[in-house]
Amino acid sequence: MRNDTDWWTLPGPAGFVGRVVSDVSNTGVVVAECPRPLPGGLLEAIDRRLADELALETVRFNASRLLPQQSIIHELALSKNIGGATIGTVGDFLDDPDLANVTFVIDEIRPDMATAWGYLLRAIAEERRRQPTTSGPYLIVLLPIGLRRQNANQLTGTLAVRKWQGLVSSIDVNAWVAASGIRVGSGITERLAIATLIEVAAWSKDLLEVGMVWDTEAQLSPLASLRVLAGSRSWPFPSWENGLVDIWDDVPVPHAAAALAHGFNAEVERRIWAAQCRVLLPIFDAARRGLIGKYLDELDKHASPSRPYVKQFRNKVFNYTTPWRFEWYEIGTILSGVMTRDEVGLVDAFGRARNFLAHARAIDAFALHQLSEWWEAVAESLTSPVPGWDWPRAGQCLSMTVGPAASGKSKWAAVQNIPVVSTDDLRIELHGSLTEAGDQGPIFRVARARANSILRNGSDVVLDAAHLYQPDRIRNATMVPRDLTVTYVIFDRKLEEKISSRGDRRPSLVEEHHNTFLDSIADCLKGDNLTHVTVLDTRLTD
Repeated sequence: MRNDTDWWTLPGPAGFVGRVVSDVSNTGVVVAECPRPLPGGLLEAIDRRLADELALETVRFNASRLLPQQSIIHELALSKNIGGATIGTVGDFLDDPDLANVTFVIDEIRPDMATAWGYLLRAIAEERRRQPTTSGPYLIVLLPIGLRRQNANQLTGTLAVRKWQGLVSSIDVNAWVAASGIRVGSGITERLAIATLIEVAAWSKDLLEVGMVWDTEAQLSPLASLRVLAGSRSWPFPSWENGLVDIWDDVPVPHAAAALAHGFNAEVERRIWAAQCRVLLPIFDAARRGLIGKYLDELDKHASPSRPYVKQFRNKVFNYTTPWRFEWYEIGTILSGVMTRDEVGLVDAFGRARNFLAHARAIDAFALHQLSEWWEAVAESLTSPVPGWDWPRAGQCLSMTVGPAASGKSKWAAVQNIPVVSTDDLRIELHGSLTEAGDQGPIFRVARARANSILRNGSDVVLDAAHLYQPDRIRNATMVPRDLTVTYVIFDRKLEEKISSRGDRRPSLVEEHHNTFLDSIADCLKGDNLTHVTVLDTRLTD
């Protein structure tokens, strides 16, 4: 477990200490408004900073012992073993050489002494303005709690007040948890467990330390453990003054155990929900986009600028001109007969979970484990937003054959001495025939997946397909990152030669391919204007 010193190096807590020390140096008198009990380690952090940066000694002064008839400056001097007889005025107090390197930290001022202390602080501030000095003594006054505003103003006057409020942020706590040796796993549940602990503990270091020894299941569903903690002591009604409420990411947040002890159950449940939103919503969207990217060839048929997808919700009509706007319902409906069983399960589970979160309802632990299992089953097969991000940069190349049927593509591919993924072979593998009619989308998705797997290992591969249509070429070429190379290898022969060697292909197919190829050759020769595509035209060498 980390100690208090580590906590006070975080930006929020360290920034507060730094501002207090800066005020000490600049004005000589600082008022700090803090809850009670004080944040653990605060005074020690101030001590260290004063010693390190200003070479000042710190003296703690308990003002509760001071009686109205006693001189405050005499008692301050006596706390440093300096006789009060030598100090008759505020000027004497400020000029005493034995106090030049001393900072008094004053706490527990009684309400009935607030006015007297206010007079002294204003007198010291005025004396310092009248006779600027670069030495002590310096005063840090901890504003007492329980004061009416009028009494607090009598004490502070025009002095600036540094208030401990909203200083510990989620950025601070995440950094502290990470530096404490907690390593978040790659699964959804592991990330959710730590995120939930952080959100529930919020600004409370003590609760963080308690929660960090819980197992993953208790962190994931912390209500039972928090209820035990809530019943372990008598919690005062939470407030900022008693240190049980603070601002956390712009929202007043009570200590979770105190909240439960006083019936604020919904507040703790809200924080569990917030943690789930932080972790799950980005994953849900990554899965949604990954599925759209994987099945874009199919989804493009249902949403385009020329043929929008029309969605009606209650009395509103939405026109989707791109599949990227599809939500879980559209994906599940349109791809119901196309996706794998695991993908269908993920779409159903992720869609229901997203609706839960959208209605501010937390997801139970059993469902969270299911979400994690679905994600692990599907994640690797989804299209990444950054193609080839985890590939080795080994100079591997994707060679894409481009040409009509019976033009010699497969013959060329067979003698390249590198792996070949052939759509003709896949048709036979999946359908038993080259002449099987129907949607070719599944063939190309399998072909892309296999080629991707080879390239991911750092090897070259030939994707042996006709690639007569520009959308197909671009979709396959753009699975390769732009810092690697794609080569269009173009083939063609005389029409009569192609017809005579058509094999099992239907007669009309060769002529259809011939005409389509002639229409698309100009774009092929330009590499479809993709910067990482080069073109090898074998027609010039035949």
